[in-house]
Amino acid sequence: MHTLIKTALVTVAVGAASLMGVPAQAATAHCPMPSGSVKVETNGASNSVQTNLAPGTQVCVKAGTKITYVTVAANGTITQTAIKNKKGKPLGISYYVGIPCTGSSCYPNPY
Repeated sequence: MHTLIKTALVTVAVGAASLMGVPAQAATAHCPMPSGSVKVETNGASNSVQTNLAPGTQVCVKAGTKITYVTVAANGTITQTAIKNKKGKPLGISYYVGIPCTGSSCYPNPY
């Protein structure tokens, strides 16, 4: 009986210790995919990407675990500066979704 109780206590203690070492995971946001939109995967190496989309097009950008919305520049590029790492450096773009509309009324920027 004593051995059974000790074994149970050790099991609980080990289980609790392992749970304490696991950090809480952030929820990952994903860009919406409205009808007519196009998702383009990138390598995540840069926070600026050539899209060849029309200037003024609204684009949802995923970087890290978050999303933000940007507008295509006159040269067809997008640049995200809203989502940053702990040192304040903008994260690279994982993918973007071209939203089939223009202007700020398409989607509000949540950041």
